[in-house]
Amino acid sequence: MTAALPPLDDALLARRLLSEAGGAYARIQRVESVGSTNEWLTRALAAEAQAQPDPHSDAQPDAQPDSQSATPPQRQVPTAWPHLSVLTAEEQTGGRGRLGRAWSSPKGASLSTSIVLRPQLAVEHLGWLSMLAGRALVDTLRQDFGLDTADQRAVLKWPNDVQVTQAEGPEKKISGILASAVTGRPAAPGAVVLGVGINVLLTPEQLPIENSTSVLIELRRRAAGRLDPGLAAGGQGLGDQEPESQEPGALRTELLCCFLERFANLLGPVEAAARRAPETVSEVLVTMVSRVLSTLGQQVRVELPDGSAERGVAQRLTSQGALQVEVTARRATAEQGWQPCMPELKAFSAGDVTHLRADRAGAQRPPVD
Repeated sequence: MTAALPPLDDALLARRLLSEAGGAYARIQRVESVGSTNEWLTRALAAEAQAQPDPHSDAQPDAQPDSQSATPPQRQVPTAWPHLSVLTAEEQTGGRGRLGRAWSSPKGASLSTSIVLRPQLAVEHLGWLSMLAGRALVDTLRQDFGLDTADQRAVLKWPNDVQVTQAEGPEKKISGILASAVTGRPAAPGAVVLGVGINVLLTPEQLPIENSTSVLIELRRRAAGRLDPGLAAGGQGLGDQEPESQEPGALRTELLCCFLERFANLLGPVEAAARRAPETVSEVLVTMVSRVLSTLGQQVRVELPDGSAERGVAQRLTSQGALQVEVTARRATAEQGWQPCMPELKAFSAGDVTHLRADRAGAQRPPVD
């Protein structure tokens, strides 16, 4: 029987992250189990938006969602989940990723975390938040955990998957990110719930899909391939320790702290730009995200909601965060063959993107989804 994995360190989370201790976050709440942190917070915020503020309310804003069937309080004060509040679960049993794909996490093996955001940003910039979180996680994995070599580098795949490159074969997914908007009352702003799922301690046998990986697997691979341990002597994070020497709870806690700190540090300048010079916000976001976006320059296939698909080279991000592709072929359905077309620049704001790989002769290999 597999031994239970240790929980996150509540005291360290509070010391590192809460505003009362000098951090950026208003609230950090850890729970044992929940169906979906994103869905729970979305329902809680929707209920809060419908409720009238009542200073004499007997609601319990700190009531914990302890199971999949937990019901969010129907009467919460407006500040129950302020900007930069966090709900993280040791176990998520019914999460959903992009395009409705199921995502669950074994207890204590992953990070299932959602952030409440009420940013001072224009509506057209809210769609960037998931990619901004992706940039923060890529920075965390590269700078704090050492996943930044030619054969093993954390990257962002448009729009919201964090992957790790491999010396041979396709990139492997280590995290997925999903943002959900919650509409507020006319007199109160809405919110965005940003959900992040990270494979941390999963073994190869526990991975949810074929082309996926975990932080532990990548740290083991990094340790096995490190010819000169002195190369990492200057590192400050847990990534420079041998994976087997790291206490599991400490690894997860450090990863969560580093990610949340980096996300807040990226969001701050974006909000400052929105206050100071709103016309520059899109440029700031394009620059921030493009630096870690592996999709740019790649041959890609974009599968659209209506079942059609288009293929070409990803060129750039637009000011709205859409992916601009020089399309050279398209098909009407999955059963039909590809039809070449005159090159055409098209921007995609929705669609399932696959990176296509080429062999040495330049012919495309079958894509790996």
